[in-house]
Amino acid sequence: MQRTRVGCYLVSTNNDHILLAHVAPGYGPANKWTLPGGGVEWGEDPSDALRREVFEETGFELDGFRYIGVDSRVLAKGNRNEELHWIRLFFTADLHGEPRVIEIDGSVDDARWTPLADIAQLDTVEIIEVGLRLLGST
Repeated sequence: MQRTRVGCYLVSTNNDHILLAHVAPGYGPANKWTLPGGGVEWGEDPSDALRREVFEETGFELDGFRYIGVDSRVLAKGNRNEELHWIRLFFTADLHGEPRVIEIDGSVDDARWTPLADIAQLDTVEIIEVGLRLLGST
């Protein structure tokens, strides 16, 4: 079976820090740090999905945002003989205030500004590297 999934993710940096979200237990990849964002729901505009996901996961409302790039890959899903075409759209925005998780019992249990220098010491997913690479190329 082949499926396509579209997601929108925020790469926001401020004073040598990056906004990260921590994946809650029970969600894959649990207990790792990632970029705020997630899947676009059926019929949802990607810009609305980005606003919704970032608000749920960090409490920030977007004052505006800018598209910085796309990452497209096909992943095999092992036992289920399934392939997933994962299209990830990346955006950046200026945010103000302090992060807080809005969606209770959702896929994220923490959000915070993290020093860019500390990323190597954290348990992270590769989407952070992809987002930072795209941010650096704009």
